[in-house]
Amino acid sequence: MANFTRNFLAGRMNKIVDQRVLPEGEYVDAMNVRMGSTEMAEVGVVTNTKGNLSLTALAYIDGTPLSTSARCIGAIEDSANETIYWFVHDPAFTVGATGKLDLVVSFNILTSILTYHIISINDGSNISTVLNFNPTYLITGVNLIDNLLFWTDDYNPPRNINIDRNYPNPVANLDVLNYESILVIKKPPIESPQVSPITTSGQQNFLETRFICFAYRYKYIDGEYSATSQWSAPAFVPNQFQFSVNSMLNEGMTNFCNTAIINYNTGGPLVVGIDLLFKQSENNVIKIIQKIDKAEAGFANNQIVQYSFNNSKIFTVLNEAEILRLYDNVPRFAKAQTIMGNRLMYGNYVEGYDLIDKNGQPTKIEYSTTLITEVIGNAELVDGKQSGIYNIDPASTGLSIADCVVTFDLGTSALVEGAAISLDVTISHKQWSGYTPFPDEVTDGVSVVLSFLLTQNYTSVYQLATSPQFENAVGTALNILPVSTTIIGQDTSCNGITFTDSVNCLLPNNLGLAPNTFIKKASGINAITATLQPIKIITTPASTVIGLQFLAMQYVDNITTPTKTCYEYYQVTYASAVFQEIASPRSLHSNRGYEVGLVYMDEFNRATTALVSTNNAEFVPCGYAPNKNSIQAVIPPTQRAPAWATRYT
Repeated sequence: MANFTRNFLAGRMNKIVDQRVLPEGEYVDAMNVRMGSTEMAEVGVVTNTKGNLSLTALAYIDGTPLSTSARCIGAIEDSANETIYWFVHDPAFTVGATGKLDLVVSFNILTSILTYHIISINDGSNISTVLNFNPTYLITGVNLIDNLLFWTDDYNPPRNINIDRNYPNPVANLDVLNYESILVIKKPPIESPQVSPITTSGQQNFLETRFICFAYRYKYIDGEYSATSQWSAPAFVPNQFQFSVNSMLNEGMTNFCNTAIINYNTGGPLVVGIDLLFKQSENNVIKIIQKIDKAEAGFANNQIVQYSFNNSKIFTVLNEAEILRLYDNVPRFAKAQTIMGNRLMYGNYVEGYDLIDKNGQPTKIEYSTTLITEVIGNAELVDGKQSGIYNIDPASTGLSIADCVVTFDLGTSALVEGAAISLDVTISHKQWSGYTPFPDEVTDGVSVVLSFLLTQNYTSVYQLATSPQFENAVGTALNILPVSTTIIGQDTSCNGITFTDSVNCLLPNNLGLAPNTFIKKASGINAITATLQPIKIITTPASTVIGLQFLAMQYVDNITTPTKTCYEYYQVTYASAVFQEIASPRSLHSNRGYEVGLVYMDEFNRATTALVSTNNAEFVPCGYAPNKNSIQAVIPPTQRAPAWATRYT
């Protein structure tokens, strides 16, 4: 029989023709071979290929091997690093209450290192694992982007891990892995920051003519940023209604406050940073007030932190599209996943929810609205003056100073949430004590303002005056700042937010001409101690009068090593107190119609469209312009929220 000699230069398999007429360079069949080229030439070379070879074996953390039912349900090859990643589900594992074990593992061919990225055995329900793999739903989309491994299976939400990070192993056969840490979607802040407008000693009022809203966003460990929180109401407290015939405008529409106290939540353990944001009402430009590193600031998880915003500076600007990013646009489930143009994309996905309540019934939209209009009333309070005793000067203890206490009588005012007290006081020099000769200059005509917004109802004036809220507004030993400091970078009273800080800041820094110049150092009523002393609140349980005793100021010739010390005492030369029944009379525009919509949201801020009822429209007549106008929406018990919703707006 004739021998056939063949070459395989064509590198093509041909099973159609008989081998006797097979064209040169082709072959009929081959097993365990591959056509390639040598490193020195491009000539085709037939080489043997390896069959399946066991390179490693998987086991649980206690050494228990996987059962014979374990299956690989997804894999991806990182050829650049000679590493393969695969996802394993064992439905018949012998350890643990669930009878399941899910793994994300990798194996490096060059180093023969097997890495267990995630081991998941029981999410605490004794039914499933945190990874929750299902052999019926294979992982159909896997992508590796730098050190982030993304996957989806159309059964669980799209997820990802950082292949360089050590994820916690189960403890006592229970997963301690945070479920949210492997989700592609990231939680934004749940609520808008709580913003309180106040008046401080600062002369500049960046908020005077601006309607500024505040929000914040989280930075996560892999450099991912959440969507922004909901935006706060404008930090704007208008002055009294002043209609001008000349301009035909309400010239009282300027901000009574010059500082906004922002209270925000630091987020959970996955949050590493917070960006404080603000925007003005006339545009959609979002500006970053400050970037805060959670670890450097020493913040705990889910801690409420306060920030004081009062002036203009150069801000970083975010893309205007962020204003429309209410949540991460990640589908609930997706069958396909790919990377296109540096963007993670999903296909054949499910997003949004059905409006079905927990009983399986469609949600009925039946809420109704009512227009509420309130007259904004201002009442002048009776004010007065009293004497006070000072012991700040060791050489002049028990010193009585006339007119150093300002009083105001709240009488029968309704001390309800939403009301406000405004106290305008002018103080001037009364007398000196201490070193002589005294400075040849004195303090004259320092005006200070105390604005206090009632955040709750009070049953009596005494309860109001002794409440932590009022004490913190006036100042306590814990929240006021020193008048002066020798420490570089330490804040002083001019950086404070209390009434005491305002007074201490506005008093003259220097008095007297050289060589008899004195510098303010500290203030108080009793002896100067390491404990800072605030303005003294004076009241009694049965009284409707609140008194505030102003501090005396200690002046020295040298802050560091004083040799001459004197004390200046002050008297009240002018006082005016006003009680406003509605502290923040924000109002809807008059001569306009409004329609109210309802939006349901889940824990990730995924939201429905605006849902409307048949009775959701109100009109504000032009005659209501001087009043506070608002719309109240009432949701009846028959309108049950969808089962997936966690809140609404």
